[in-house]
Amino acid sequence: MCDDQTRIYYQHLKQGELWLQYCLNCQEHTFYPRSHCPGCLDQQLEWRKSQGQGRVYSYSIIHVQSLADDDVPYIYSLVTLDEGVRLATRIVDCSPEAVHVDMGVEMVVRAINGQLMPVFKPVAGLKSQA
Repeated sequence: MCDDQTRIYYQHLKQGELWLQYCLNCQEHTFYPRSHCPGCLDQQLEWRKSQGQGRVYSYSIIHVQSLADDDVPYIYSLVTLDEGVRLATRIVDCSPEAVHVDMGVEMVVRAINGQLMPVFKPVAGLKSQA
């Protein structure tokens, strides 16, 4: 069952866009969708479109199939968006040998096990911050 915040989130994903909640009190983005800010507990959250850009914070190469339609290996990752939130996601269109911490990535929407999800692919020509 979806609450209003989750419903709004998935409506934007269906349009190929990632929207994040923004706390008007803390002036911080938050993820996952919820009814209040996890930092200050204020309920004055508004939706703002994410640029969909970020960097790989951490990753793991998954070699064991957990669901019938999982292709292995796949890259499970924590991505820190430019807006400051961190998402658990997958890296796509990238070989396991090529992924690395601090790699620039951009969001695309893909169906994973029948559910639309924000996943990330490498940004061509973007260098790591050293």
